[in-house]
Amino acid sequence: MDKEKIFTLITDMLEKEGLKVFEITYHKNDQTLCVLLDEKMDMDQIEKVSSQVSDLLDQYEDDLPDNYFLDVSTVGAERPIRNEEELKAALNEYIYVKTKDSEYYGTLTSYKNGVMNLKVQDKTREKDVSVEYAKAKKVRYAVKF
Repeated sequence: MDKEKIFTLITDMLEKEGLKVFEITYHKNDQTLCVLLDEKMDMDQIEKVSSQVSDLLDQYEDDLPDNYFLDVSTVGAERPIRNEEELKAALNEYIYVKTKDSEYYGTLTSYKNGVMNLKVQDKTREKDVSVEYAKAKKVRYAVKF
């Protein structure tokens, strides 16, 4: 499968529809082609886009595995923060950070020199926590209840 060709075809089609693609991935182990949109959409809209992508891919069936699954969805409220640029855009937002040893839910108060500073709730008091971005295994937006 020529992933770059397929990813480009999908991205071009969706952008012509005025949709922003967050990420396209192919998971070889379960043969799933995942298209993640950076949009707020209801299920009917997602179903329509999924149908459009499926119709497009039908034209290139020789470039795809015989049996694959297409998963079209939106990033959602707990979208991943994939790089430092996205992290800087998340200042003053409530996020989740996972390291090898710890997990934190808190407000990102600053990001300087590769260090994230969070204000987290520790039982009944707030405390400041610093985490090196390079040591974070996962960083994403979080929903505060």
